[in-house]
Order: sequence, then structure tokens, then C-alpha cells
Amino acid sequence: MKNYSKYFLLILLFIYNSNLLPQSTNGSNTAGDQNVITSILPFALYSEIFGWAAGGFVGIQGLAQKNMSLYMGGLISTNGTKYGFLQIREFYVPFFPRLYITPDILGGYFGVLNIYKDPPATLMQDDPKLRAGSNDSDKNDYMEVSGSDQWYELKFRFLLPIGHGKDQIYFSPQLENGILKSGEMGGTHWNPFISGRTFIDIKPFYRKRVAFATNGIDFALTRENTDFYVNPTRGSFQKVAFRRDFGWFDTMSPWSVIETDLRWYLPIHEFTGNKNSLPKVLALDFWTINTPTWDSYSVIGSDLSGIVIKQYHRPPPYTGAYLGGRYRLRAYYEGRFNDRAAIYYGAEYRQIISWNAFNLWSVTEKLNVHWLQLAVFAELGRVAPEWKISTLHTDMKWSAGGGLRIFMNNLILRIDGAFGKEGFYTQMFVDHAF
Repeated sequence: MKNYSKYFLLILLFIYNSNLLPQSTNGSNTAGDQNVITSILPFALYSEIFGWAAGGFVGIQGLAQKNMSLYMGGLISTNGTKYGFLQIREFYVPFFPRLYITPDILGGYFGVLNIYKDPPATLMQDDPKLRAGSNDSDKNDYMEVSGSDQWYELKFRFLLPIGHGKDQIYFSPQLENGILKSGEMGGTHWNPFISGRTFIDIKPFYRKRVAFATNGIDFALTRENTDFYVNPTRGSFQKVAFRRDFGWFDTMSPWSVIETDLRWYLPIHEFTGNKNSLPKVLALDFWTINTPTWDSYSVIGSDLSGIVIKQYHRPPPYTGAYLGGRYRLRAYYEGRFNDRAAIYYGAEYRQIISWNAFNLWSVTEKLNVHWLQLAVFAELGRVAPEWKISTLHTDMKWSAGGGLRIFMNNLILRIDGAFGKEGFYTQMFVDHAF
């Protein structure tokens, strides 16, 4: 496939912003503490993955509980791709408020998708460097596939009674023009018993992309020690996870991965002595993952020559140790690199600007866009057939670029442009990359 410069065009056509069901405050974290806010965003975009696409997005905040947000949307593209998604955030069980439930549902059909994986007949290469998706693989070494994609997750989060979660189960961040003024959720101290929210996460998942199916459970200990998880300006984030596919249902094979994600957010505007200025943040990320079952296998038979056919316990290329796409190494195709282990370093400077194009006209003033943020970033990463410090820090891939963030209805809309050794690429998604 030729690698032309990729670009996105986001057309904001109409956002409907309404206040519904006003109720009196009753001291609990329910919709009665604030109005329900609904935003509707039709859009058009272009990408190498989809081609031209058109779709719509709906965000509802405060529907059943004050901090609860519901997002749903979909798109259809010129290459035959059709996708829809539904996501709920910050919903707690009313009779057990320390338990949060976060469902994510994505499904649809993609017209053409590049999968950096060898066909089954050539899966086992004597030299790992020759394997599609490896660190030294060619960017044109992929399979083109079409078909359905199903992705279901249901995360259960138990808030531990430590830090900000000890005496506060209900959080009420106070925003002014989309910027946090009080009611921080963390970021006040490094000690987890004093600051931040710490969760025990259990997330059953199911994903099937054409014939590549996997399902299992993700177990994690997560500490969110940031002032505001949607747009952190200070604090840190730590996550240690163990993800297991047990070989149930139509899974390709059982597998396990171990993952660590560490992030830091430095408030540059405070360090320079101007605490009242618009936030200027340096965000840092370190991520690494390993697949301990990579060399394990099951014997499923033998061929006509009597050679044993092995089924290795490895995750599909769209999960596990992979780089490239919306979150890590944004100058590369989604899942461009995948192997047994991976490491990643990211740095991003974010600055909210005082100018807001949506305030120029009376019509766009009603779009509920609070601010625009500019960002520049640089990334380093590497996948490898072993988790070894020396290997993971040799011949690393890099990515650098910049982007625009739009904050509306408690959600970050992100557009990034990045360049690397394989050209220029543009990504569009929700939330910060880290």
C-alpha cells in the first residue's frame, strides 16, 4: 500500500445542548445535583483505515447520577466500514456505591483492514525478525482482511477506602469554563493512603475480529492520583494488570500477559509562578508488557509428513504487546508492531489557549465547547521476542507530532498528526493518549 500523507477533516455540523429534568439538591451523588446535559455531534472525517466516513456522536452527562456519562455513536465509510459504540463512565451501584460498573460495547463491519500477522501456514519463522509485525518487519508485510468486529467489555471497579476514596465516595469536581477549580480527585500527595483513588478492577472481555477471537478476564490494581481524570493537570497514574484468556468459547488459544502503565502530570504553569494562568501540562508515560505464555503451545495434530502442528498460546495481534495507532507510536498504523514484549516512552506538552474559535459566532457559542488545547509530543517504543532491557532499548521506533484537543460535555476530542520513519499519519479519537 502506498503511504500518502493522511489527514482528517472534522466538520462540526450541529450540537444540541439542552438542560433536562432539573431537580433539587438532596446531598447524594445523583442527577438531582445538576441538570442532564446532552450534546449531539454529526461529523465527517478521512483516514487511511476507513477512507471517507460520516457519522454521529451523542454524549449525555448526569443521566441517572451526577458524574455518570453516557457516550454512543457510529460511522459509515466509503470502504464499506460500519461501526457503532456505547460507553458508560462513572456509574456506581446505588446500594453499594464503592462499586463502579463501566460497560464498553463496539461492533460493526470493516471493509478493509491491515493485519500485521503472518498467514497460518507461515506462522513459525526460525528468525523472529522475519515475522510480520516484528520490530524489523517491512511495513508492507501484512494481510488485508474484511469482516465483522465485535468488542465487549464490562469493567467492575471497587474503590478502596484509602486516599481520597476513604471519606469521599461521591466526587463533585467544580469546573469553570471547563477548567477544574475545586473538588479534585487526587494529585495532592504521593502517598496512596493520603491522596488519589485506588481501584481493584475486574474486566471480563470478548473480542472477535473476523477469525481472530479472544475472551477472558483482565485483573488490575489502578491508582488514579490526578486532580481530574478527564483532563489531568497534576498528579500521577499507576496500573499493574494481569490479563488472561482461559481458552473458553471460540478463542484462538489461551494466553496471559502482564502489563504496567505509569504516568506523571507536571503543572508547568504552577512551576513558573503563575498558578492562575491557563493550564500548561507536561504529561509523561511509561508502559511495558510481557507475554509469559508466548512459547507455550498445545499439540493439535500433525501434517501428512508427520510434523507436529503446534498451537502457540499467544494473543491476537490487536491485543497484548503491540504498538502503533491511537495511543502509542501514533505515526504508525494500528497494531503495526506486535510481538511477545513491548516497551514505550511518551512525553506530551499540553497548553489550553485563550482563543476559542467556537466563540466567534452566536451559533457556535451554543456548541458547549469550553476550550481548545494545543499539544506537541514525542514517543519511543519497541516490540521484541523477549522481555529484556537491552533488547527493548535497541533499534527503537520513534514518533513525533502535534495535535488539537477539544473539550466538550466532560469529554476530550483528540486530533493528532505524527511523523516517523514510515511517513506521516493522522489519528482522531476521544480522550488523551495517556
